[in-house]
Amino acid sequence: MTQQTMDIAPLIIWAAGITTLLNFANIAWSIFSGPTRKLAARLSEVEGRMQDAERRSERHANQITALSQTIGAMPGHQALHQLELTLTSMSGDLREMRATMEGNAKVMKRLENVVSRHEDHLLDGGKR
Repeated sequence: MTQQTMDIAPLIIWAAGITTLLNFANIAWSIFSGPTRKLAARLSEVEGRMQDAERRSERHANQITALSQTIGAMPGHQALHQLELTLTSMSGDLREMRATMEGNAKVMKRLENVVSRHEDHLLDGGKR
């Protein structure tokens, strides 16, 4: 029987080479996957902000629509001018009514004086 010695030097070289390749692969994975994870996180944040912006945009569009409908229901320039003319006419009518009422008040005052003199005459029994 002969003793054979086993030379493990080629095996160590192969193991070192495989380990080196695995280390390079790990470094490459870290280099390329780290930014990808960061980018995915930022992308998720940006998507959230975009959804918020879309909701605000929809809310603003609804508000603009409501304001547009409100403004559309408001009277126009011609209607306001007509209202102003009508109010001016009513003001003139009220002045006429006030003058008439003042005249009626004066007449009533004179009538009260006459009625008061008649009452006094009737109560005194015409003693004069």
